[in-house]
Amino acid sequence: MEKRRTGLRLALAAAGLALAGIAGACEPALQGTRLESPRFVLAYKPEPISVAQHFALEIAACSKSAGPIESVKVDAYMPEHRHGMNYEPQVKALGPGRWRAEGLMLHMPGKWEFVFEVRAAGKSDRMAQVFQLAEFSKAEIAKILQHGPWPPAPQRDPSNRVSGKPEAIALGGKLFFEPRLSGTGSVLCATCHVPFRAFQDSRTRAFGLQEVERNTPSLLDVSHYRWYGWDGAHDSLWSQSIRPLLDEREMRSSPRKVAQVVRDLLAQDYEAAFARRPPANDEEVLVDVGKALAAYQETLVTGRTPFDDFRDALEKGAPSDYPPAAQRGLKIFIGKGNCSTCHFGPHFTNGEFADTGVPFFVAKGKVDPGRHEGIKRLKASPFNLLGRFNDDAARKTSVGTRHVELQHRNFGEWRVPSLRNVALTAPYMHNGSLDTLHDVVKHYSELNEERLHADGERILKPLRLTAAEIEDLVAFLESLSP
Repeated sequence: MEKRRTGLRLALAAAGLALAGIAGACEPALQGTRLESPRFVLAYKPEPISVAQHFALEIAACSKSAGPIESVKVDAYMPEHRHGMNYEPQVKALGPGRWRAEGLMLHMPGKWEFVFEVRAAGKSDRMAQVFQLAEFSKAEIAKILQHGPWPPAPQRDPSNRVSGKPEAIALGGKLFFEPRLSGTGSVLCATCHVPFRAFQDSRTRAFGLQEVERNTPSLLDVSHYRWYGWDGAHDSLWSQSIRPLLDEREMRSSPRKVAQVVRDLLAQDYEAAFARRPPANDEEVLVDVGKALAAYQETLVTGRTPFDDFRDALEKGAPSDYPPAAQRGLKIFIGKGNCSTCHFGPHFTNGEFADTGVPFFVAKGKVDPGRHEGIKRLKASPFNLLGRFNDDAARKTSVGTRHVELQHRNFGEWRVPSLRNVALTAPYMHNGSLDTLHDVVKHYSELNEERLHADGERILKPLRLTAAEIEDLVAFLESLSP
């Protein structure tokens, strides 16, 4: 009997705790920035906020345990020097649990803090939220918004019939980490594209079986490029994926070797991906390996960054805690630095090629011609999008390849890389010659115009940045990584 009584008391106590928890829970009737104190939950949503412009604030609050809310007050000030607003907002009750504050104005850019006081049962709880108010013109905001939104919606590659197919992605993942595809059985795609190094290798120049002339680019967000390789010698991700397999210095394989690995080890995976057994033609199997590798690489899409959060907040006119240094650097990036001319759009690249003033000599008496040679190789490749391996029956994917023109100015031009995740992918430039982002910004600040082609584009000019401006621009670039 006593055991039953004890059990009943414990059950009633547990029920009481549960009911207390329910009684203490509340949800404000507004979707917005949420704050919480021991007695209240508050949500607020401002109108778009601009420097020296009046705005209003929607507020909702509910009581967890203090009884009916008697009043709500709102203020704002700059916590770094306690400078407040020059105007007193008026808070109007709209109904149960809802208020509207009007007449707020933040008269200078910088770090601000909203402060809310909610009063009930003769006591007030204080809740605060710090945010950063940027100062950008309408033209500057329009430029910033062009760098988003992110991430983009997934898109299939029409030239690759297994793009986006789960079975092909799975096969591509196995191939990416398969050393037996290489001629020596010792090198795999992940040798140079190391997952924990942002799918590059942190080396100055790539090293498979031998060192090559160029830096290993990251594979993150690789599906968004128009051209592949620093010289753009490939017009699809799948054709680019074939190249290192056959390169003597990288994986030193052959169509026969690759096809044999697929037939011996991955025949079932191949059939699941391509709905057929591996064909007898070695070159066809090689191309399909490239397409499976591409399907896997298309999944390497990165998440959002501090910049993306700021960009979206700016679009909505919402507060943001984006660092002031990054904001100043962003202003340089879209303005004085003219960086967004080439590093444009959500992917931070126009997808084309430019002379960056970096020397193209790779050894005494030897040069790397860059895009100039890349176009020649592209046109000569049996795997380009004008050829029989393009799965796009309409051939819309081949327009660029058909019309690209070889010009003398292409000598020493390199593909404009994406700046997303740039803080994770040192060293920099096509030859890995610059170790840090600070070095990159300094390079463009002190650009030697004599290194630019006389008959090439003359977009670049020395930026002549101060030491503080260099640090701000680096802070912005770092904000493009998660």
